[in-house]
Amino acid sequence: MKTNSSIPGFPGKYAWRAWRAALALGLFGGIATTSVGANPATDHPTTTTENFLQVPVRPVAIGHHGVGPNLGGDPTIPIENTVDSVKLAYSLGARVVEVDVQLTADGKLAVFHNDYLDDFTCIDSLTMDQVQARLPFVPELHQVLAVARQFNRKAGNALGGILIVELKALSPHCDPSDNLEQTIVSTTVAEIHQASMDDQVMFDSFSPALLLLASQTAPAIPRELDISGLQLLTPAQIEAITGQTVTIMSNKKNSLGLTWAEIGQVFRLPGYSSPQQFLETGIATQVRVVGGEMNFFGPAEQQQPGSGATFVAGAHSLGFRVFADPAQTAADWNFFAGLGVDAIYSNIPLGVQLQPAIPNPLP
Repeated sequence: MKTNSSIPGFPGKYAWRAWRAALALGLFGGIATTSVGANPATDHPTTTTENFLQVPVRPVAIGHHGVGPNLGGDPTIPIENTVDSVKLAYSLGARVVEVDVQLTADGKLAVFHNDYLDDFTCIDSLTMDQVQARLPFVPELHQVLAVARQFNRKAGNALGGILIVELKALSPHCDPSDNLEQTIVSTTVAEIHQASMDDQVMFDSFSPALLLLASQTAPAIPRELDISGLQLLTPAQIEAITGQTVTIMSNKKNSLGLTWAEIGQVFRLPGYSSPQQFLETGIATQVRVVGGEMNFFGPAEQQQPGSGATFVAGAHSLGFRVFADPAQTAADWNFFAGLGVDAIYSNIPLGVQLQPAIPNPLP
């Protein structure tokens, strides 16, 4: 999950203003109550994403980038978003794992967090061979899908081998003309089809534009819309925190009526006037899940205990599942679990050790 870069010094008081306004009005009173209802699970020889979304206990651990974020600084675990990290996460008991994908110049899909390298070379300017020449550990999506498929088949009637693919919001630096969204969605869907993993994959993204395209391209693959606390702030507040210039976009494709902004050269995201508008966007894009980061839930709970749980309960009342991110410690996990979320992106085996026993969804 997670936005493309960490935001230092995120001040809770700013995000809380949007929360407070929504809560004062009654957070969910103005949203149409048509449920984003789940389709019934089908009799299937292996477990599916639908089974995951119907798990009757919570929260379920999701392996974050495999066993957890690691750019190479921790020699005790594999580098994030690698075959080794994904394989280890499943082996340690994670039923669900999440990875990120980026489009290369030759139309392949690199499993990597950002759409640029440390020197700001755009991945879409490099072929897959060139990416791997610089970073040999970077796999292609089809390799990760093969690992998930192997664990899914091995799991039998137990939930396992489910993969969440994050469609990353493209940076202004690497997609200055806002032209690559359909290409990355179509390429990712084609790769999933080729792997015969449509029933075991779910999409998530901070970009409702990408999820709208995904709903049109592969409507049967479930989707999750995420929010960062950054998206509740004003341009002036964001500039004060990040030191980056905020440019309001006037020509965002698939804007869904939202105000989109480019933050320096690394973010292109919509802003939300309130959590209510975020949920309305989830309804408009027909997602099954809404997800919030720690810098979304944390400030609300700090200012008014119970407000995060109120958001989760309201989202549930609209038919959404709610996921949270990230849990790197037991304290993080317990905080999110206390809000009533359904799943938590977490380090593994931490999340596996803390999640409840998961019943087999198939007879």
